[in-house]
Amino acid sequence: MIEPPRDKRLGTAIVSGLIAVRVAAAPLLLCTFMNDLRAWALGVFLFAVFTDALDGYVARRWGGSPCLGPYSDAAADFFLVLAAFLAFVMKSVYPLWTLLLIVAMFIQFVLTSRLDRPVYDPVGKYYGVFLFCAAGVTLVVPDPTVCRGVLVGILGFTTASAVSRCMFLLGLSKKRVFE
Repeated sequence: MIEPPRDKRLGTAIVSGLIAVRVAAAPLLLCTFMNDLRAWALGVFLFAVFTDALDGYVARRWGGSPCLGPYSDAAADFFLVLAAFLAFVMKSVYPLWTLLLIVAMFIQFVLTSRLDRPVYDPVGKYYGVFLFCAAGVTLVVPDPTVCRGVLVGILGFTTASAVSRCMFLLGLSKKRVFE
């Protein structure tokens, strides 16, 4: 099997480009959903999720890291989730407090992380994955019953993530950093 080139500059350029594409997809997602182009919105969302998976693969395989710093990947994910839930709130799919809770959790993540590298706790690491799934499910099945279930999930995951983060930061968990 042929090994891929281990050029960190190329890996960094690709990772950074994928992150930039995800940031650019956020307003496009908002625009397509607000104009009732749900199939397009879903396509934009799925493409953005694909870029998230791909940037992690490229970073591990080629050793690249985002040129805008360690928080750029998490920020790009946040912008995408923010755009999706902003659209959902504007279309009255979810209440405003849902969006405010997501913003508060991202602010909490940034404020409680180290400057050189984000701190991921065991639950918080999957909080973003859950929010991606919640946005995707809402795009596919915007049924009120499904949305109520998503709301319950957001409340549960938010609570678990906040408790886990507090335990992590207070040193009550066995492992200080989960990466």
